[in-house]
Amino acid sequence: MRVQVSQNFSPHGLKVIRTHPDGGRYRLLHRGNIVLHTLAYGAEIRVEVPELPEFYNIHVPLTGGGRLMVGGQDVAAPLTIIGPRQRIDMNWSVDHDVVIIQIPEVLIDRVLEDQLGDASKKDMSFEPQVIDESPLGRVLTALSRPATAGQSFPFAASSLAEHHFEQFLLHTLVGSQPHTYSADIGDPSAPATPAALRRARRFCEEHAAEPITLGDIATAARVSVRTLQRDFRNHLQTTPLAYLRQVRLAHAHADLVRIAQTGTPTTVTEVALRWGFTHLGRFACLYRETYGRSPSSTLYGSR
Repeated sequence: MRVQVSQNFSPHGLKVIRTHPDGGRYRLLHRGNIVLHTLAYGAEIRVEVPELPEFYNIHVPLTGGGRLMVGGQDVAAPLTIIGPRQRIDMNWSVDHDVVIIQIPEVLIDRVLEDQLGDASKKDMSFEPQVIDESPLGRVLTALSRPATAGQSFPFAASSLAEHHFEQFLLHTLVGSQPHTYSADIGDPSAPATPAALRRARRFCEEHAAEPITLGDIATAARVSVRTLQRDFRNHLQTTPLAYLRQVRLAHAHADLVRIAQTGTPTTVTEVALRWGFTHLGRFACLYRETYGRSPSSTLYGSR
């Protein structure tokens, strides 16, 4: 078990205090950008990690319990998170069984970069104690249920579902668990995120013909929905979905102009539906407000 854990996590010192008759077990639950494992040494143990490598570990006990010390500080909570360059000392009860969620440091750094720009210079660390009733605590509790029952995770159904889960977990972690930059992220006057806005706008332009949602845009921008809405409002004086609607309207206008020039037998209705406008009356009103004429006059006016 020590060799197995060293290969999947990090080298560590191990002291066996008392063995369990059922023995230990290790199982890989899910492997993506974020990896989930379940682990039971089959003994009461003490584990010492001189310095965790470049990833974060979130511990979600299924059975038993333990004690965690991070940098010599005692952490009194069943749900915990530890991170890179931290010195760890853990004691686990003889009946322990724990889900470990492994998150590469680069994923957290990417979320911070999106939200803070170049402001993130010093080492990042989370408060190691996770409160059960916090947003992160509730997510972790929900994740433990399939692991306890031996079921597959719903997000394993597709690569798209896995991507959405990973983004949800990352933003819940950074947005709700106290850490080095919490005050900066929570400050309404914090620096804007032009890189996130560029990603969001580019995503809208490249996927305008697809049935995308507000959550899809936020995921592409690598920020939370709330941050995305705030930045669009503060810097573009609009909302993400209103911006998407204008992009689609511009595509519809370009199609109508091109059709008018080529004489292709296409109707206004076909163009509107192609770009996601199912209510033709609203499409016509929005078009007239933007271009000063009706869609039909654009299509037939020059013929």
